[in-house]
Amino acid sequence: MARKEDPRVTDLARYRRAREQARRRPPPPPRQQAPNASFLGPRKNAGLILALVLLVLLALTVGPTFL
Repeated sequence: MARKEDPRVTDLARYRRAREQARRRPPPPPRQQAPNASFLGPRKNAGLILALVLLVLLALTVGPTFL
């Protein structure tokens, strides 16, 4: 009768082999940004949001001088 291998038992030789193979594997290439990628990212409304934030900041800094 063949014994089934218990998955809880650690096989040191298999672990070392897997670790050595992982060390030999080249690192993944760095992710490159698409040439037409926007400065503000993938959001379509990013420019509008940025403009609104700048207008609010401008109103908070310049507004009190007129009061």
